This record gives sequence, C-alpha cells and structure tokens, in this order.
Amino acid sequence: MYRGHWNGIISQSYRGFSMTNAVFELPKTRLCAAVVLSWGYVDQPTLETTTTALQAELGNGWSTTSAFQFMAGKTAKAALDTAAADEQVSLLTAYNLAKLVCSEFGLAAVNQPDHIDRAELMAAVSARH
Repeated sequence: MYRGHWNGIISQSYRGFSMTNAVFELPKTRLCAAVVLSWGYVDQPTLETTTTALQAELGNGWSTTSAFQFMAGKTAKAALDTAAADEQVSLLTAYNLAKLVCSEFGLAAVNQPDHIDRAELMAAVSARH
C-alpha cells in the first residue's frame, strides 16, 4: 500500500484549492498515479496490482478510468505540487499522461498537456540532476 509522508500544512490557496486539503489528497494522487503509470508502461500485472490497491484504499467504485480522471484534474495537480521533490517527476509524468489520455478519449473535460505542463515536467527532471 502507498503511504505518504507528512509535508506539513501550507495555508496558501492554489488554483482554487486549499493547500491544506491538497496535502491530504496526496495519498490518493499517489495511488492514481501508480495506476496511470502502470497503464502507460503496458505492465498488465502491475496494473492489476495497482488497481486492486486503489480499490482497497478508496473503495470498489474506483477503477482505471476513475484513476485517470482524478489524475488529470486540478485536485491531483494541487496535491502533487505538495509532494517531495524526488516524487515530482513520476507524479507529473502521470498527470501529463492522464491529461493526454482523458483528452484524447473523451474521459474528462481537460485539455491535452500544453507547453506549461511540459516546462514544469522538464524543470522537475532538471532539478533531480
């Protein structure tokens, strides 16, 4: 199971979401990111494992599709921004992949990743080196 570490409470507002709430959404974001990334890597056994973990933590109503929909949204974006720097690349990759898939297949009303999304991902990659 995925358990997050506490990054402290930040009392700022980000894109209409309280950063305090975003910290509490980080474990859900990690679970959904694991599903999205295992789908992206075309790793069926891991996809089944991560989807089972998602359902165990969040309920049987959660699926691969709902993981993509959540991960492509503003709540997940706000939550991943509260994650530790070493998690940023994988979470941003999952966010961008989810946005792309949801946009392409009509799973959610989101735009495809844009130059800002790509720049943010590249900045996170550069920060790791």
